[in-house]
Amino acid sequence: MSTSSGLPINAPSPEQQPAPGSAAGAGATSTGATSGSSSSGGAAEKSVEPSASTTGIWIPTGGADDLEARPAHQAARTAFDVLGDDQPPLPLVAHRSADRWGADGIGRGLGLLRELHVDRTSFGWRLTSAGGKDERLESSALGEAFDALAESGEGFAGSVQMSLPGPWTLVTALSLNSGAPVLGDHGARRDVIQAYAFGIADFAEKIARAGMQPVIRLVESRLEPVLTGAWPTASGWQTLPAVSENLVYAALRSTQTHLPPVLLSLPDLDPLTLRGKSIPAAEVIRGIGAHAVSVPWATLRAHSWEQLATLAEAGVGTWVQLPASAGANPGEVKRWRARLVEPWTRIGMGARTLREFGVLAGEELPLNYPPFLPETDAAAMGSSRAGAGTDSGSGRAGAGRGPSRGHMMIAAGLRRALEEIE
Repeated sequence: MSTSSGLPINAPSPEQQPAPGSAAGAGATSTGATSGSSSSGGAAEKSVEPSASTTGIWIPTGGADDLEARPAHQAARTAFDVLGDDQPPLPLVAHRSADRWGADGIGRGLGLLRELHVDRTSFGWRLTSAGGKDERLESSALGEAFDALAESGEGFAGSVQMSLPGPWTLVTALSLNSGAPVLGDHGARRDVIQAYAFGIADFAEKIARAGMQPVIRLVESRLEPVLTGAWPTASGWQTLPAVSENLVYAALRSTQTHLPPVLLSLPDLDPLTLRGKSIPAAEVIRGIGAHAVSVPWATLRAHSWEQLATLAEAGVGTWVQLPASAGANPGEVKRWRARLVEPWTRIGMGARTLREFGVLAGEELPLNYPPFLPETDAAAMGSSRAGAGTDSGSGRAGAGRGPSRGHMMIAAGLRRALEEIE
């Protein structure tokens, strides 16, 4: 599994226990300054209801109108229009220039660090003593996203989703001012994880004050190399020491505890071999206190479906993320419903229980640096531009105004199809 070990989790030692109102050790965070919207509560308060949403990505696809210069507002307006009472996403916009993205998921996350500063170098992002141009650009982009959400969602009191890199994924992408990786420095990674949790909580509180209920989606794609000591150094010739699973778990548990409902997105549900022991994914997910988890449909194998069933029976919210290509034809809802029903019933689960599944669709913002757009997506974008002026109702071009609308349509359509299962 690309997440973490499921070894029994011991209670944190006294030096790891957070004092009231103070920051927790072991990379964990405290919540002294968070509002009721992000405070710790019961399981019901932290649950992520089965719904439909997207990763929140929007790529302008041509066409001359005044909204083209405001893609975040266009994305938000489309999200509320198509997804309705599901979970419209915060429009974390990725502009595309030639064959590169002009924005990346790591930058969006770093824009939320409270009282820490960053800038971008030739080798990626690093901590600095003062903010620079890149930090201001990320802050401006987040401000634009919030303004778009508030404008388009005025009067909406439901849940909205904000997709961000998970705390450990963020740490792996960040260097110290010297160029040394933050992951290899205990104090630095603790400070980054704490500042990140506080920053997310601040932004979530801002969304709550606008009358909406925030759901935070954390994309943790790099836990396996962090836990197994396989994450490379800056040179690429060596790897950094493994981080103790107790420290990794403590950070994830605390981050989730002190935020609004969290949807934890993992790359797969494969078992992880740690110190010679194979650990089932469901054991790990329960151990770190996740209330809801999403996994890409493309990575689900027979054992993965069994792990999903275990999680569902344990009350953990289960979400399936459709491939990016699913947005190309939102009319294929029946085919996607069959693709979920067949393996789910094959392991002995009732088809009706699929009503409790959430559905995600859309492309992720890139997490690598430089943030290149995959060649397949670039080709699809080209075809989308070619038909951007049409609105035939099928295909990326026909979905109207780019692939994000198509992703929203198929996510919402599949959710309705699952709700109708008898």
